[in-house]
Amino acid sequence: KIMELNYWTSSTCQSASYNEQSGEWTVEALRDGTPVTLKPKQLVLATGMAGVAHMPDFPGASDFKGTLVHSSGHPGSTGYEGKRCVIIGSNNSAHDISADLWENGADVTMIQRSSTHVSKANTLLDLGTKPLYSEDALENGITTEKADMIGASVPYRVMAELQKPVYAEMARRDKGFYDQLEKAGFQHDFGDDGSGLFMKYMRRGSGYYIDVGASQLIIDGDIKLKSGQVTSVTLDGVKLDNGEEIPADLIVCATGYGSMNG
Repeated sequence: KIMELNYWTSSTCQSASYNEQSGEWTVEALRDGTPVTLKPKQLVLATGMAGVAHMPDFPGASDFKGTLVHSSGHPGSTGYEGKRCVIIGSNNSAHDISADLWENGADVTMIQRSSTHVSKANTLLDLGTKPLYSEDALENGITTEKADMIGASVPYRVMAELQKPVYAEMARRDKGFYDQLEKAGFQHDFGDDGSGLFMKYMRRGSGYYIDVGASQLIIDGDIKLKSGQVTSVTLDGVKLDNGEEIPADLIVCATGYGSMNG
């Protein structure tokens, strides 16, 4: 047990149905390959907000001689030392995969198709969560329960206005960082109305990166950066709308997910 939780690994849920008369669920699961039937009174679907992987249908993709995968199917950086790796996308998954490949000796190019918001992790923690979730917050009488209630009770209509001062301070505090990032050619924004990461998450569930080191690799040129739209996949790489072709042994499409509703 961890944190006093009874958890199962190597397990999948096969089906779930609810009986109105008995007031209980029937959950069919596979645990280490063995069928198990559960009869809980409550069933929580904590399956996240992302559904089916969004895999663009690039012309020529079937003819690519290397490996082409969605980020959800990326097996990791093992075996790509010295290989040319192209990451399509510039949000969280794209940055994390790019950094991991670079750290393991790959030649990495990130293709940024649209502007992305970046928050440095420490700054986001300090400005975004510390006022509610920290030792200082507890000393001010804000317990975890109160912090949860505050966060859950803010009306959506006023959220953006409450977030704007946070990201204005972030822009001021980390100005040098953002200047370097943009000098490297990275297209950066603070959201359509300056309300930053949280509202991007609420509105579209994408368009941001919480920086834990990959941004510095872009600034230093360790992760190469290209901007534009991918028009096709060739035998040996990807082609952009400016006519440039980028050679690749591996193409990872960090292109997000569709709705959980399918």
